[in-house]
Order: sequence, then structure tokens, then C-alpha cells
Amino acid sequence: MNTEIFNGKEFSKRIDIETKRLSGRFMSIRGRKPVFAIIDASGTDEASIYGRSKIRKANDLQIESVSINVPPPGEKFNPAEYLENAVKELNPDGIIMERPLPSWLDQNEIENIVPDYLDVEGANIRNMGKNLMGERVLIPATADATLRIIESLGERYGKHVCIINRSQIIGRPLAAALLNRDYTVTVCHSKTRNIERISSSCDIVVTATGKAGYLGKSFVKEGGAVIDVGIISTENGVTGDCRQDDLLGYASFLTPVPGGVGPVTTSVIMNNFMKLAMDRIEDRLKY
Repeated sequence: MNTEIFNGKEFSKRIDIETKRLSGRFMSIRGRKPVFAIIDASGTDEASIYGRSKIRKANDLQIESVSINVPPPGEKFNPAEYLENAVKELNPDGIIMERPLPSWLDQNEIENIVPDYLDVEGANIRNMGKNLMGERVLIPATADATLRIIESLGERYGKHVCIINRSQIIGRPLAAALLNRDYTVTVCHSKTRNIERISSSCDIVVTATGKAGYLGKSFVKEGGAVIDVGIISTENGVTGDCRQDDLLGYASFLTPVPGGVGPVTTSVIMNNFMKLAMDRIEDRLKY
């Protein structure tokens, strides 16, 4: 069997064309570039990797990006207050908060600082609730990118998708969005028993465990599709959850790491950012 290796960079080009058109329209109306704020309080290698890719992508799309690094709390330092002041001073057109959030900064604090109309990640409670209720809304970019890749595979009705992740930015929003589009969905996680038996009965497996080399052919049915959302920094560079060599010639479709879901996620972030920014402008033009 020939395994199709997904090309994230080529797939992203179609998304970038629309984003560049939107940024051009924004500049023609506002007379300046749209301003995109990247807030990182996590301090993780993965966040740094994605942060650099966002800055490069923003430059390519005529978007001004600004990084805000938030240090941990100290005796005379309140990170939430620091972040709130930075956002007010910058007055950006959209904001993304790198995940995972550190233990000293919770979702409620973020929602008090970042209003829904600036939340490019769409990870606020209102959006998550609307997604669960079946509304088509902005969802976290990694879940959105994975959704777009799955939809590109074609026929959805009757397709069974196994998601090995239950986080608020991947597993949960992706599961709801897939259900809204008539896929059959099973969510597995670290406490699930017999994951290999469950996942190997599904047509599509999405893995996002963050464990290098976690997933091999025993997790996948022959001819199934595999989407690797993992990103792990190792001594030998960046890798994903999958043992790619084990899946070649066995799976029908595979997203590599790097070069798979990552580039699509970055493009989706910029696309969703520009849609948010333009929605605000269009609303103002109505009055």
C-alpha cells in the first residue's frame, strides 16, 4: 500500500491566499497593518517553536506581530495585572495566548483580560459552549487545522474518528466540531483502557499525546488515516507522536512532524485573526 504523506506547507498556501486578501482589505480601510499580539506565559519549548512560526507567517502576510512574554509572579509582580496593562497599551486587533497555561494563570483571568472579539484562539467558555451546541464558531487553531485536514480526505458520513487527546484546545473542541459535521467520534485519553483496540477499529486516528514514538501500526487499522498533532523537542530535533517508519506502507494517509499539522495551524491562526479583525470593521461600517 502506498502511504500518502500530507504536505502541510502546500495545504497552507490556499489558506494564506485568503488571509493575504483580508489583510490587504484591512490596510485599505484602516491605513495600517493589522496588529497581532502573541502572549506567552508558558515558557515551554513547544510554545517557542510555534511562536517563531507565527511571527514568520505574520510577516509574510503583511501582519504586524508583537510578542508579550509574561514572567511568573513575584513578591511585587502580578502577571495578570502586567498582562492587562500590556494589552491596553498595545490595543491589538487580535490576541493569542500560547498554551498550555502555567499553573499560576487560569482561564478565568485570561477571559477577564482578553475579550471575545480579540480572542483568536476561540478557547473562551462562550465559544466552547456554542461549539458543543452545534453552532459553527471559531475553535482553537490546532483543532481547526486538524478538522480542515480531516475534511480534505473526503467522504465524512459514517467515518469513525478516534481522538487520543481530551484537552480544551484539541480533543474536546475537535470532537464537538466533528460531531457537528456528522462524523462518528471516540475520544481516548491517559485513563482509557485498551486504546490500541479502540483506535485500530476507527477510520481516522488523531494523536496528540506529546509522547515521541507513541503511536505505531498496532493503533491503526490497515488503510486507515493518521493525523499526528504531537510536537516534541528532542536531541535530534522536533518529532511527533508517530513512529512514521512503522506506518509507511500500512496507513493510507499520514501527516508528518514537522511539516504536517504545524504549518496548517499557523496559517489557520492568521486566517482566523484576520476574519475576527475584519468582522469588527464590517460591523462598524454598517452604522
